[in-house]
Amino acid sequence: MKFAPTNRLVLFAALLCPAALLAPMNGGLLAICAVLYALLFVFALVDWLAGRKLLRDIRVEAAAVTRMSLGNPGKVELFIRREGADEAVFQLALGLDQSLEPTEDKLPIRLDQDGEFWSTLWPVTPRRRGIYHVDAVYAETASRFGLWTFRHVFPTKAEIRVYPNLRRDRQQLANLFLNRGTIGTHIQRIMGQGRDYEQLREYLPGDSMMDIHWKATAKRNEPVTKTYQIERTREIYLIVDHSRLSGRIVAEGQNGGPDESALERFLTVTSILNLVAGRQGDLFGLVTFSHQVTNYLRASSGRGHQQCVQDALFDLQSDRTTPDFDELFSFLRMRLRRRALLIFLTDLSDPSAADSFAKSVRMITRQHLVLANMIVGEEIGPLFRPKVEPRSAEDIYGLLSGHLRWHGLSELSRNLRQGGVDLALLPENNLAVEIVNQYLRVKQRQLI
Repeated sequence: MKFAPTNRLVLFAALLCPAALLAPMNGGLLAICAVLYALLFVFALVDWLAGRKLLRDIRVEAAAVTRMSLGNPGKVELFIRREGADEAVFQLALGLDQSLEPTEDKLPIRLDQDGEFWSTLWPVTPRRRGIYHVDAVYAETASRFGLWTFRHVFPTKAEIRVYPNLRRDRQQLANLFLNRGTIGTHIQRIMGQGRDYEQLREYLPGDSMMDIHWKATAKRNEPVTKTYQIERTREIYLIVDHSRLSGRIVAEGQNGGPDESALERFLTVTSILNLVAGRQGDLFGLVTFSHQVTNYLRASSGRGHQQCVQDALFDLQSDRTTPDFDELFSFLRMRLRRRALLIFLTDLSDPSAADSFAKSVRMITRQHLVLANMIVGEEIGPLFRPKVEPRSAEDIYGLLSGHLRWHGLSELSRNLRQGGVDLALLPENNLAVEIVNQYLRVKQRQLI
């Protein structure tokens, strides 16, 4: 326990200084000053002895794990235990990172004589995503007469996890998260043949020659047809690139927060698609990579799996390395045996990265359905666009630069389409909606 004199004690000592300076000139004044200083010393000593016991019976701990979303006010729960029976009045403080803004610097606490356990909430607003450790809780109280301040440090092992903020994107996709129950449901016929083999049966007139099982036909000496079942549970994988290009800024921060990078938007889309796939009854998987694969979660469903996806996202940071697509696609080819929908969130504006992606993606396009997506700014687009009027020479050069970049990405999109990959150039503010619509269109057309 640490202690320090308060301003009141310093003021009392300062008031006696003028008399102490004049005391050598007068013997009676010297005796009076000595008595006053002795009384002040005894009074301060008694107050110190009584005050050092105030925090001795107090124990404070923080909740082991606190989950918050970026930019939204959250609360850290503190648990207080008192071993004695005396009334206690003190203040608490947390050693928080600069990215966590508390509503108050100190939290006043008053414990009455009834009870042994208490809990209180500390309001905090996170400004950056990530994981933050809280190693200690600090308590401070004043002595009975206010001459001393006593401080005590309570070690604790707590962490604050800040997840991506989904409020804006969930509002845009609110119809997918409405809980309608079973009211108004009706039977709907599902079109399509399906891809999962089910069983063999005798050939019937009108069956396609592509569905005849020739080995079984040769054994039975009569035509035999293969039947399929429509897939109702599909595997969806979102593959997130967090290499160097994912750190570029694509949007201004909200509510006074920092500017959003491309990676922040990728993680928000991942959380949204994770929830949407669960609502649609499909299996959702996650792969993150930079120069190597950093996270791999096998496609699954359920609340436990959704929480595992969130735990893999909240502390993911942009890497300064170049993406290695060759290693990524080799990894996917070995791990993913069943046909799945692979949605890539990456940045192919670098020509070398685009060439590497186009060459390596051929490993998996025959087995899986691949959709690639990247964020483009408003400055990237054709030269002659509606509602865009250059007003100066700088605007003209900016439009020419945006046109050249758009032309290069359009050629890349055409080349990838020939290899069976669809590349979409999407704006930042509509990224989640477009990705979800891609997924729903694939599901509706039964392409996997």
